[in-house]
Amino acid sequence: MVVKRGLLLAVGSALALVLTAATPMMTVGREALPSPLRAANLLRVKAIATNGVIKPGIVAVGYQEASKPGQLYVAWSNDRGTDFRKANGKLRRYRVVGDPARGMSLAICAGRIWIGTAWHRPGDKAGDSDVILTSRTIKGGAAQALMTSTSEDHRVRDVSVNCVSGKLLAISWLEKSGGQTKARLMLRSVEPLGTTPAYEQVIDLGPADFRGGLSAASIPQQVAVAFVRNGDLRLHRQAVQDNQAGVGSQKTIVWKGVRNPKIAARRNRLAVTYSDAGKVKAKLSRDRGVRLSKPYLLARTGGTRHPSLPWSIDVVGGNVVATASVYTPTTGKSAPKRISTSDFGQTWRTRDYGNRGARLDAFLKSKKQPARLLEAWHNNAPKGRADTLRARYE
Repeated sequence: MVVKRGLLLAVGSALALVLTAATPMMTVGREALPSPLRAANLLRVKAIATNGVIKPGIVAVGYQEASKPGQLYVAWSNDRGTDFRKANGKLRRYRVVGDPARGMSLAICAGRIWIGTAWHRPGDKAGDSDVILTSRTIKGGAAQALMTSTSEDHRVRDVSVNCVSGKLLAISWLEKSGGQTKARLMLRSVEPLGTTPAYEQVIDLGPADFRGGLSAASIPQQVAVAFVRNGDLRLHRQAVQDNQAGVGSQKTIVWKGVRNPKIAARRNRLAVTYSDAGKVKAKLSRDRGVRLSKPYLLARTGGTRHPSLPWSIDVVGGNVVATASVYTPTTGKSAPKRISTSDFGQTWRTRDYGNRGARLDAFLKSKKQPARLLEAWHNNAPKGRADTLRARYE
């Protein structure tokens, strides 16, 4: 099924969202326009993606607005994350089909923003859901297509979309059917949705914990997928050769008590963060995940009952930036923190923010320019006041 949709641009005056961009870790951040991006009774940031190859640099932020079930949107900037407005001053955004509770992922390549979500189609059995891919060109039209078979009963979640060399899409997800849960990876060429792709292959990555989490990252020669099996953290490395699937390999990189992995890759560097018995840790690799470092302890507090959980991670050279919700026993609450290193793990710094909600960071790397750190977050407001969605750059 393919559904082509016009851009939905209704921007209520009572709604505001904020985004932020930044150079790696280091300077005082400047807030993006509009400021805030959006304000509403309920806002939740879901995903962030960048692309510095498309000049001068595209930044996209996915978020949820309202609840029960809520609506997903993507806002984007075509000037390196400085301004998210159209020429008429309104927020540049569009509406996306999907269930906010089952995750959202963004990627930018081939002149399009690609969005992966899980969707319960009207008329399907209760609990059934499918992987749906949405694309929006930087300048115009949008399209949607289902990536899983609607003739089968299954539940999906944690859909992750990545671009591979601008020629392939890597779409991964967790799928539960017949009492079994598996992790899956689809490699698909980037023809417009609604046309038959020149190449498409689905790879079964084996058993997985349905609520353990899944995250994926890509470089031109490889897709890396991190997921949980029986409480262990598995790393699947899928080689890509001549824009097709090559040889895959898989191994356990952390044992027992793992959940909610987040992974990033760029050139030969790979970084993965995860919650281990409720504490946030990370492992780094200089050779695409062939060998990984010892675990770095990023958040010391938290436990199985009140876990600290990672939200995002990204890497450029020696710079790694992770964000996490860190539980503090003395207050009984969780708060957002950024944990970063500029020497690939030798020393780490932690920054507190004070907002009540998730924060997501991503690097924008353009040729012959230093990396810029983009950030998006939401702030849960007290009852009777509006949540805000914000963004900035450093």
